[in-house]
Amino acid sequence: MRRLFNGFMPFYNADDGAGDGGGTGGTADDKPAKVEFTAEQQAELDRIVADRLARERKKAEKFADYDDIKTKLSALEQAEEDRKKAEMTATERLEAEKTDALKRAQEAEDRNASVLTAANKRLINAEFKTAARDANIPVDRLAAALKLADTDAVTVDEEGNVSGLADVITALITEHPYLVEVTQPKSVGSPSGGGEPAAKTKEQRLAEAKALAEKNPTPQAIAAFTKLKRELSS
Repeated sequence: MRRLFNGFMPFYNADDGAGDGGGTGGTADDKPAKVEFTAEQQAELDRIVADRLARERKKAEKFADYDDIKTKLSALEQAEEDRKKAEMTATERLEAEKTDALKRAQEAEDRNASVLTAANKRLINAEFKTAARDANIPVDRLAAALKLADTDAVTVDEEGNVSGLADVITALITEHPYLVEVTQPKSVGSPSGGGEPAAKTKEQRLAEAKALAEKNPTPQAIAAFTKLKRELSS
């Protein structure tokens, strides 16, 4: 340290310039005199310099640690952001797959329900036509009867059995008796001798039709009674 500061601290001795013949100063080739420090002065100067260097070194290390910590923190933040993005992407993918699966299941269920509904409808229509023919509705009136009939309450079980058609036919004939082809019953109590039977009154005909409907309440009998009642009331 002594050599260091002796080499870089060019202090001039005031006595050097006056000792050369009348104070005219040295020549251009003269070199400045070096200051010699005492041991105590040199030790104090060394201590000051050492303290300053220690502080600068500590400051440098502090900022070096700060940069390192900052870099590590940035890396951790980036890693956490990437992890959240990855999790979000996975969650969104799962949600999309779930939505697609539910959609496909619903579409399949709708298709199956549509196919089943169409099959049941064809079965109900076929059973209706058979029941309508049994109720004496002519073939040429079946299409009209099917349009007028309310078959919403008719059901089909898992084994393909149709229920509720009898009530539908009865209600249809009661409301639209003209659909039924009525066969007038044969007259009873014809006079002997083969003569023409006596004409019956409206009340007699209506009473006979009512009696037949009450005795055997088939759709045909009910339709005949209803039709006759309307005809006689008009």
